[in-house]
Amino acid sequence: MRGSLSERTKGHLAALAAACLFGLMSPVCKLAMGSGVVDGPTLAAMRVCGSACMFWLVSLFVRGQRIRRRDWPALIAMSLCGMGLNQFLYVTGLQYTSPTNGCVIGTSTPIVALMLSAMFLKMRITWQRGGGIVLACCGALLLLLGSAHGGGGNVSGDLLCLGSQLAAACYFVFFGRLIRRYRVITLMKWLFTISAVVALPIFGPHLAEVHWAELQAQEWWSCAYVVGVGTFVCYLLLNAGQSRLAPPVVAAYNYVQPVVAATAGVLWGVDMLTWQKCLAILLIVCGVRMVTRKKPA
Repeated sequence: MRGSLSERTKGHLAALAAACLFGLMSPVCKLAMGSGVVDGPTLAAMRVCGSACMFWLVSLFVRGQRIRRRDWPALIAMSLCGMGLNQFLYVTGLQYTSPTNGCVIGTSTPIVALMLSAMFLKMRITWQRGGGIVLACCGALLLLLGSAHGGGGNVSGDLLCLGSQLAAACYFVFFGRLIRRYRVITLMKWLFTISAVVALPIFGPHLAEVHWAELQAQEWWSCAYVVGVGTFVCYLLLNAGQSRLAPPVVAAYNYVQPVVAATAGVLWGVDMLTWQKCLAILLIVCGVRMVTRKKPA
């Protein structure tokens, strides 16, 4: 049909939208936890449980897919890594550190995944990829040093965010077979459900004790964004981009996230930019680019 967008253009728009919306997650999480009524673990529990409900609702309108019995143990471990530890460590880390620090560290998943692949899967590391690891590690170290000297971040929060990327890297490195075997709706539905089943007994009583009436409108909207947009919509957009574009092209849009997080954080008054952060962003982005680029530079 004349005038309609090509599939490739739709893929680029979906990947760009996912990167921008996910880049906003860090400052929005800070706004959601602004008054202290909702803390990191509570927000993470809301995110996991809310997303599980949304993916179950969508699954009613798409063709179902049965999970093989022998895949359930791996699926449970996959859920605990990718949705459980990853979500809880990241959001809890954001409670203490700055949005920019959290988002910049959040783009380091390919670096951590490569290191795990080299350690456990015996993947060969080229000079290009090795240089990328060194650059990214220098950027992460610069962020930690800046946080330790009052640069707007927090070392404990940075380390929690880094731990979340370790969990995410385990998700991609050790469970790639399952990721490729099942459709995104089927996979997300069960992964978030398993995490919700684990989270509710632990955080259910705490959720019941939260004084919800004390939340301001801004905090309500921020919580809704974290659950509905920053998780559910972003996963759908990312899948739409991945189905139309090559993986390196989709990965390249991750570089947009720190820019969006830093800009929104400063404009909304929940973050501050320093030369250390700008340099760290540059080092980590260049490092990720070197690691994810197929052809040698």
